[in-house]
Amino acid sequence: MLMGLLHNQWLKPAGLRELQDKKLRALIEHSYKNVPYYHSLLKKAKITPNDIKTVDDLRKIPISRKENIRELTLREITAKNADLNRCWISRTSGTTGIPVSVPWDPKTTTIHILTHIRFMMACGNKITNRIVEIGISEWLPTNHLIQRIGIYKTKNISPFEHLEKQIEEIRKFKPNALFGNPSCIRLVAAETRERGVQEIEPSLVFTGGEMLDEYTRKLHKDVFGAETFDHYGCNEAGDISYECDKREGYHILSDSILVEITKDNDVVSAGEKGEVTVTNLYNYAGPIIRYNLEDIGFLLEDDCTCGRSFPLMKITGGRKSDAIQLPDGRVISTITVTDTLNPISGLKQFKVIQEKKDLFLVKVVKGRRFSDRTVEEIKQRLRDGLGDVEVDVLVVDEIPRDKSGKFKWFTTRVKYKGLA
Repeated sequence: MLMGLLHNQWLKPAGLRELQDKKLRALIEHSYKNVPYYHSLLKKAKITPNDIKTVDDLRKIPISRKENIRELTLREITAKNADLNRCWISRTSGTTGIPVSVPWDPKTTTIHILTHIRFMMACGNKITNRIVEIGISEWLPTNHLIQRIGIYKTKNISPFEHLEKQIEEIRKFKPNALFGNPSCIRLVAAETRERGVQEIEPSLVFTGGEMLDEYTRKLHKDVFGAETFDHYGCNEAGDISYECDKREGYHILSDSILVEITKDNDVVSAGEKGEVTVTNLYNYAGPIIRYNLEDIGFLLEDDCTCGRSFPLMKITGGRKSDAIQLPDGRVISTITVTDTLNPISGLKQFKVIQEKKDLFLVKVVKGRRFSDRTVEEIKQRLRDGLGDVEVDVLVVDEIPRDKSGKFKWFTTRVKYKGLA
């Protein structure tokens, strides 16, 4: 399977398009027959699988947004022939404060892992290299066959740990590469520089989940001597695009996912900014078809000089995060808090406000499965990660967006100058 994925990136445009059309036809036919939500969506739009023959026909299908998906039951978005007991439930990164859940069966998970390996290989990461991942979830589970046979041996480190301990664990493991959210690795790099630690020398840093700024990329180079390669994706649909060693844009994984840039529900031309809308071509357990991510980006007209046929895109707005300073001296990424609250059922939307170093207010909008236990779970999960802090929970009817139309899920009133 990996060899096929490696081959696909070098296909000629006509061959890649033929592969996309074939996969799309199969996906639409499957979703119409087996997924209640998409059967209803297509039927209301008076569309049958016979109407979708090529990628150009995709725009006939109505766009789905987060608000269309998040109130559905899991069964409504799951294929009738999928076994939920064998599925992993992937939840959104939470940067919008509105969690969405999508089932991934074992085959979908394996393809996702292999596309991620392809990204790393494109940037020069050898399969025998050792990786430290700083994050709550594991991109490559410890018990996965790939790990057991020695490919990309990965050590996971919790971003909730003291930075001193994170650095010590990285130093002992001696990784060839670091992987995680930019803000998490940036915190480690800044602390490594502050402490004058010399033994951490990864040649590569892989980032994703947040916007990567050039300051952070340069910091990784200055502190670790490492080249940083970023990728763009989402928990609902998996990896979407990645930087190769040429860094001329982000290659869209066009054999696995279709990307449209839309504005007011219409597809816009290359070079024009709009909202990123994606269709996953391999998740048959919980299909994602024309799903608007609410991130702003655009397609590039030029091909990459690396020679890959995968087209290029760029993201110009979307997910960002700041640092959280805690009473015990730890400094953690805000996305760590999001990942902590995401698994809690019953939350339609949430926003975290750090009033003081030791005081956090969580505003929540009730979901279907909200109960009195939900409040206690929020408090307990945050205390487990953040330590000796006070957590207040306020139930509200609505959490407004900011002037730009984006939802800012985290706000801190604590000034932290460590990364200035």
